[in-house]
Amino acid sequence: MPAVDWLPRKLYNAFSRGGFLSEPVKGLLALQGNPEYVSFWDDHLGTRSGTWPAGTPYAATVGTGTEVIGLTQAVGGTMTLTTGAAGSDTAGQGLGLNWSGDRGFYFIGRMKMTTRITNVKFEFGMTDAVDDDGAVAVKATPTFTATDCALFVFDRTDDAEVTFVSNGGTTDANADATDFDIAANTYFVVEVVGKGPTDTTGDNVAGFINGQLIGSGNINGASPLTPWAYIEDLAQSAATVMTVDYWGCVGPRVAQWGVTV
Repeated sequence: MPAVDWLPRKLYNAFSRGGFLSEPVKGLLALQGNPEYVSFWDDHLGTRSGTWPAGTPYAATVGTGTEVIGLTQAVGGTMTLTTGAAGSDTAGQGLGLNWSGDRGFYFIGRMKMTTRITNVKFEFGMTDAVDDDGAVAVKATPTFTATDCALFVFDRTDDAEVTFVSNGGTTDANADATDFDIAANTYFVVEVVGKGPTDTTGDNVAGFINGQLIGSGNINGASPLTPWAYIEDLAQSAATVMTVDYWGCVGPRVAQWGVTV
């Protein structure tokens, strides 16, 4: 038998070498193909023939200007979202409206702002449309294009904080990640959970960066949601790039309270 030192000798050790310890992501990966759950994971491997997203499960790209979105065939696998260079150009990518707060969901993604963190806006998390040109209209005292969303937003027209926001429920989330300092070309991990530990309606959402709780709020738990990545080039005549290393989402096929799976 060949020796491969970087492979775990026992399965329970597998995730300790993954660089990010998370019990939910273990469940997401373990539940791939389980009919009791709606589970999606994409490490952005391989290549695609034709024009993105043809031949993939992804929705059509969104953008103002000439957005370029697709797999970059990088080591480790990545998806990049690149704006045009006209200033205020955008690029957005959704998957499909396959999850809801009422059923419960867990989203995870690893991303970075590849080119810069000045003159830029990004969104990353869950929203209710695959074709909005941005889910958050204004980050300061947030206003929304999306009717329902739970995601992180960064917008240098407002400030230099990454903020967890939500919309559609009783109380909107609006919490800055004050202990997190974003840096250009540096990955970080985002998690969004629909249905908190004491929630019985599916309206509660919470957002985490690198495993740290940033904030919580409400959505309309009945609204279908999709994983979402979005970038805007703010008033700078240079293309802006967001890189998504991996992302995924999992949730029960039916609501878990009072319902037999």
